[in-house]
Order: sequence, then C-alpha cells, then structure tokens
Amino acid sequence: MAGIPIGKLLVEQGVLTREQVKHILEVQRSSHRPFGDLAERLYGVEPRAIEDAWTQQYVSRTGATDLETVAVDPACLKLITARQAWQFHLLPLFRDDDSVHVATTADNLVRGVNFVTRKFGEPAHFVIASDRQLRQHLMRHYPVPQYVADYAMAMA
Repeated sequence: MAGIPIGKLLVEQGVLTREQVKHILEVQRSSHRPFGDLAERLYGVEPRAIEDAWTQQYVSRTGATDLETVAVDPACLKLITARQAWQFHLLPLFRDDDSVHVATTADNLVRGVNFVTRKFGEPAHFVIASDRQLRQHLMRHYPVPQYVADYAMAMA
C-alpha cells in the first residue's frame, strides 16, 4: 500500500505550499536526501511537523493491528525491561526472518523507533495498536502497579 505522500500531508496541514513540495521533490531527485530533511533545511519546517506527518503516513500505510490476534514470543519480551516497555510504550511481539515485530501506538511511534534503533541492534517492524489495547498487553506481559501504569500513560 502506497500511503499518503508526506508532501501532500504537509500541504493539507498548511505547513508547505504545493510549489514548495514540488521544489523539494526536484532537489530530492538529485540529492537523494529524505523529504523531511529537505523540508527542514530548505523551508525551516519544524522537526515536529515532519514527525507528525511521517507518523500519519506510516499509519495510513500499515493500519491498526489487533493485538489479540498476535502471538507474543516470550523470548522477545526479554529484549526490554518493564520500565522500558512502559516508558516508550513498546511491546516486542515476535521475530520473523527479517526483523523483530514491535507494537506501539501512533503517538509513540517516533519515540519507539528512536529507542529501538539504539537498543535492539537489529531491524524492527512496527505495528500500531490502540492505546487501550497496548496498555492491556503491557499490563499482561510487563505487570506494574496500577499507579505506575497510570503515570506512564499520562507521560505519553
């Protein structure tokens, strides 16, 4: 699934004009730099706006995952501590031939990608879950006192 082009999302959000997107795409063809990087450098687009558009694009491509339909491999749970799971809102699910599959929420995708990139040392594939479902599964696999779970969710 192709998803929504990030330039289109930034135009819809009023961050860039169509002409600016066209210019970025022209520069991108010769520089091979990421669209968001060029938008920041050429037009001063805030990194947060790029992250929000990238998250929206990613979710439009992948959709939401029902965690009740996914078998969790206990070995993958050992990749992170309970504190890390709750802090970054991550649930390692299973490994396939290519990567570790990790659940998070749309709001925590960027933080999760940044953490997993540094921590895992192997490719990861992210799936998006609802806040409610991720919380239930974190409590099931990384149980903490209710006040800790409430605090972690409030900090997200």
